[in-house]
Amino acid sequence: MNDPFVFVHHAGRTLALARAQERTCSVFGGPAEIEVDGPPLPEPLHFIALLHHNEVLLLGAPRQLWEIPLFYGMRYSGCRLLYTFERDRVRIEELLPQEASADWPYRGYPQLLPYYPLAVSHVDAEDWGRFRRRAPNLPEEQPAECVVLVPPPVGLGFTLWGRSGDAEGATLVFECNLSTKSVVAYNVCG
Repeated sequence: MNDPFVFVHHAGRTLALARAQERTCSVFGGPAEIEVDGPPLPEPLHFIALLHHNEVLLLGAPRQLWEIPLFYGMRYSGCRLLYTFERDRVRIEELLPQEASADWPYRGYPQLLPYYPLAVSHVDAEDWGRFRRRAPNLPEEQPAECVVLVPPPVGLGFTLWGRSGDAEGATLVFECNLSTKSVVAYNVCG
């Protein structure tokens, strides 16, 4: 299996997800196949990943929680996004800034991220203090029951942030509240 590029922290465990060699229900990139409701957006959100219970067993999660869709406004510099989700629908509650840029994070940014199936490569018992060292500037206290990090991928044939953003270790953060099915998404840099 390849190097992990999605990290899920939940219930004192960290699951590292890497590119799978076979089809799986958890995926990185590609088309969302999920309806996005909310105010009209100047540029669509990017579908980052879908975490499915078959590959990511979340202990203590509500039984009706099958998937967590992860979206982010890659075209919105300094994006902070709040949304709620159901199995086939996402509702945008807040997006800041509301203005998009044609050349952020870099000129020619793709509308769709490359598609890769994901599978758990390893699981570690890990408290929040240790997990938060995986990315710069994370809160001192765990902000949600499930936190997902997507650091700049290496060796997958694309750049998430462009040369300088990837070099700075810009990392996507998704704070997932499983009981309310809500996500706060933002990025942190070193």
